[in-house]
Amino acid sequence: MRKRRGYIIYLLDNICTRIPRGQEKFMCIVDLKGWGYANCDVRAYIAAIEIMQNYYPERLGKALMIHIPYLFMKASKMVQPFIDTNTREKFMFIDDKKLGETLRRELDESQVPEVYGGKLTPVPLS
Repeated sequence: MRKRRGYIIYLLDNICTRIPRGQEKFMCIVDLKGWGYANCDVRAYIAAIEIMQNYYPERLGKALMIHIPYLFMKASKMVQPFIDTNTREKFMFIDDKKLGETLRRELDESQVPEVYGGKLTPVPLS
């Protein structure tokens, strides 16, 4: 678990260093396609949320959760009591049928990854 926490912090630090000067928050798209029982680690999920709310409370603008499996929704209901209200409000659970519409509303087309119909070429963080 310690290695996983370190990796999460590494990724978030890397994201923060790429934020343009003058911009304080970032938005992320969390694609849960393929998430299932085999990789369901509620402790890791809680640790990631804990890191976000304790170390990066004002950096996260929104997290757009997409391709959400039923099992994830059940697990997230178990975890919600551990999430600070301010942090919880930053998570948007997007219905697959409204994905394109929501991404266009929330992001400039130049910031939507190519895989979701936008123009942004992904850059690896690790």
